Amino acid sequence: RKAMFVSNHNSWMDIPFIGHAIGWRNYKFVAKKELEKVPILGKAIKTAKNVLVDRTNRKSQLLTLKSGMKWLDDGVNLVTFPEGTRSRSGRLMPFKNGAFKMAHKAGAPVVPISICRAQDVMPSYWMFPYRPAAGVCKVVVHEPVESKGKTEQELADAVRESIIAGLPEKQRPL
Repeated sequence: RKAMFVSNHNSWMDIPFIGHAIGWRNYKFVAKKELEKVPILGKAIKTAKNVLVDRTNRKSQLLTLKSGMKWLDDGVNLVTFPEGTRSRSGRLMPFKNGAFKMAHKAGAPVVPISICRAQDVMPSYWMFPYRPAAGVCKVVVHEPVESKGKTEQELADAVRESIIAGLPEKQRPL
């Protein structure tokens, strides 16, 4: 069944951790358009036909919403980081509502994912991982939260609470 996977984000390692946890097939990332400029990554994002959003352009945001809903309707899962960027402090930041709007309108469940201690392997200011992740990092995949019967805000709040519950104390919001 189609679903929106939503995770906290504080390291470049979050992307391979998600791939390892949920497999490498049948999903697209919802990413910010600025990532197109990153060497190698930008080309990979476009080649894989991931969903890109220009956060400065309202029309782009609406097209992204439609594109994401189409992928969900076609049975392709979506993965996104609702904080909008990597957390520099490692603590969970406030969520943007796009992922929840998309899942709600498509009637898709949201699967919360807590990625624990990725910043200890590769901090946001570091170019490459500087220690092995084994025994340090953990990915917690929570039970899906149904979007039907909830408002977008109730959906976002339930998903946020699930993610927080899976994080260590030093990653929880203040």
